[in-house]
Amino acid sequence: MIFKNYRKAIRNLLIYFESLNIENKLKLIIIVLKSNMIKLKIDKEKLIELLKDYLSIFDKNYEKNTLITLEYNMDIFILAKVMEMNETEKEMVVYEMIYDIYKKIT
Repeated sequence: MIFKNYRKAIRNLLIYFESLNIENKLKLIIIVLKSNMIKLKIDKEKLIELLKDYLSIFDKNYEKNTLITLEYNMDIFILAKVMEMNETEKEMVVYEMIYDIYKKIT
């Protein structure tokens, strides 16, 4: 983890995220980024397109025009937990998720 001073709920959320396979990580972060409740200081649309490009590499059945859906109740739970956070926590969690994906693909 990049940031160390998380409250326990956020650390648990990130530990679960780290346990997902790369396809599910990419799907989840795309859905989180598409949410209008997440505000970032970066261009979300470009980041989403980049993540979709990686998803199409790792998931051969994925097409960029396909609607991404979550397959597991736990992923929906993670999305709900992210939405409960304040803006600073949301931003930090999203950056942690992106960093985790970056570590896996490089």
